[in-house]
Amino acid sequence: MIKLKSELVPVTVSNLRGGTGDIVREELFSPDETFGKTTVCAVITIPDGSSIGEHPHGPDAELYYILSGSLRITDNGITKDLTAGDSVFTGDGKTHSVVNVSGKNATMLAVVVK
Repeated sequence: MIKLKSELVPVTVSNLRGGTGDIVREELFSPDETFGKTTVCAVITIPDGSSIGEHPHGPDAELYYILSGSLRITDNGITKDLTAGDSVFTGDGKTHSVVNVSGKNATMLAVVVK
């Protein structure tokens, strides 16, 4: 299946998982389009000062891949500033959160797998 960027519909989500501010989510593929293998497959834009609150993953797991900018990610109690090309995988009941303190927008690929 091929999707063009022009086919994606940006959706603004406020206070995701108890976080602050708004994020913009562009769904790449729906759960049906991934044959139920994912619950989320999206590019997420996080403006400066916005965040995704701490939340667990299990039995599912989530991959973040930073596409642009810089994001402060806490994964199972360990906090690091990640930049384009960095990634994190959270599962097995562990938690993670994201905050943008970089002064500019940042984007990441988020994929939640079952």
